[in-house]
Amino acid sequence: MSARLALGAQTAKDMVASEVMRRSVQTVSAAISLPELERAFVQAGIWGFPVVDDERVVGVVSRSDIIQQLDLEHQTAKRTSDFYRDANGFHEVPLATGDQIADRVGERMEQLTVQDVMHRQLFAVAPDQPLRAVAQTMVDNDIHRVLVTREGRLIGVISTSDFVRLYAEGRIQPS
Repeated sequence: MSARLALGAQTAKDMVASEVMRRSVQTVSAAISLPELERAFVQAGIWGFPVVDDERVVGVVSRSDIIQQLDLEHQTAKRTSDFYRDANGFHEVPLATGDQIADRVGERMEQLTVQDVMHRQLFAVAPDQPLRAVAQTMVDNDIHRVLVTREGRLIGVISTSDFVRLYAEGRIQPS
């Protein structure tokens, strides 16, 4: 069964990215720390940001990226040890307790920046990209947001929630 999306007399396949995109997009710099990034997520009430440096989009970062990095750091900390040197030479102290591992992970996460966890592969569309192609890009790549760019500069974003909003507003609907 195929469903067609409709907007009045216009179908969704006739709509283009610039008609749907959110133009006011919050961004972050690749240089900010992960604790700063988490504060930005909380303040903005969102789960992902385009990463922009010198007015150019250089990546995207989401809370999922932090969670994946946290898991990686935890696994690494479980397999490593602390070394120290005193008058008698170098000594190894295996990280054995949960508290020791948590301390190591916490210290490491505070040192990382957005650049360390962001995705550099960008899924971007042009402002005149048909909405149906935007949706297909999201489905094909299992992503929740697509950047709308012109000459490498961010001009908007379209997310899965925008499609839900359009449907809820009756701007697109099965017919």
